[in-house]
Amino acid sequence: MSVDEKRETMKLHKLLALLSVMLGMVSLPAKAVTVEDLFTIELPVADQTTGLRLESFSQAFRQVVVKVSGSDDALRSPALERPIESSARYVKQFRYINRSLPEADEYDAERLILRIDFDQQLIESLLRDNNFPVWGRERPSSLLVISYDVNEKIKLVTQDTTPDLIEALDQAASVHAVPVLFPLMDLEDIGLVNIGDIVAREFGKIQTMAVRYAPDALLVGQIRGRSGQGWQGDWEVRFADQIFKWKFEASSKKQVTEQVIRHLAKILALEYALEDHRRVEQSLLLSVSAMQGIDNLIKVQKYLKSLNVVDSVHVAMINKDVITYRLRLRNNPEDLQRLIDFGEVLEEEDFPQLNTGAEEQIILNYSYIDRGVGN
Repeated sequence: MSVDEKRETMKLHKLLALLSVMLGMVSLPAKAVTVEDLFTIELPVADQTTGLRLESFSQAFRQVVVKVSGSDDALRSPALERPIESSARYVKQFRYINRSLPEADEYDAERLILRIDFDQQLIESLLRDNNFPVWGRERPSSLLVISYDVNEKIKLVTQDTTPDLIEALDQAASVHAVPVLFPLMDLEDIGLVNIGDIVAREFGKIQTMAVRYAPDALLVGQIRGRSGQGWQGDWEVRFADQIFKWKFEASSKKQVTEQVIRHLAKILALEYALEDHRRVEQSLLLSVSAMQGIDNLIKVQKYLKSLNVVDSVHVAMINKDVITYRLRLRNNPEDLQRLIDFGEVLEEEDFPQLNTGAEEQIILNYSYIDRGVGN
């Protein structure tokens, strides 16, 4: 992004925040983040020997299971013991990459990286067959508003004040494929909230500040360290009219940062990942208007197929600019509607209809809003 584009983006954020406050809004509509490479893992390796490669497959397999299911619960299941041991059968392809070390550019040093692509269908089937959730690429964004208290010296966690903590939290978020944001705490943010408000959990002020970031979830908390007493995390997450609170004590700061992201991922997965025991295998018709040309037909069909609740998609009828798809679902139609509403591709036109002909059929009506669909 160029400097001018960044300036325009900042102006837009400020305008949206001002309008939201004027209209008495607490937050903007949720904007899902598309997480790429869910089924790809890169690991540093010492050599290209077969033994080390197979060990890396098992390590990468564990990471993929955590990213796709939303937690490490599946890894503790006896049902996954054999798949972990035979993880190579879930690998679609792999390759070695020589990557320069940024901290040693002057010596032209390189690190050997093993890039592993797993078979999406095999991984998802394994999880579903064992009643574990499967979390798709469209994931909620979370704004992390955190105070950092070490021996009663308190800072706010930002890129400027605590870059090491930001890096640790970002790394943990990457492991769990959870999109996270941090407040800039620039003049605009400081004008709405101060460190005392965050420590005291003044959610009214914090949510007003959070408007410009348009997060789907808001996490407010504190990392606290005391000499000789260890570390503690005190957390509260709010999203979708739900509130979760917890505390965590550990001997290191690293354990606290990893735990908060791990627990955040698990909480969000409970809401957004779809579990196999909710399987209903129902079919319905979904009509999409404002469709122009075969390219849009293919894009929307690809998008619908990418939603975890959808098992298959076929074109049922074409009538001018309205395309009707026949969908076979793994879960309830309500799950499908919730995932579509979460994204920025289709917009619901009216309430679902029920065709009471020879075969009862639910019909959903949407319009194509031409945002968020890749090629």
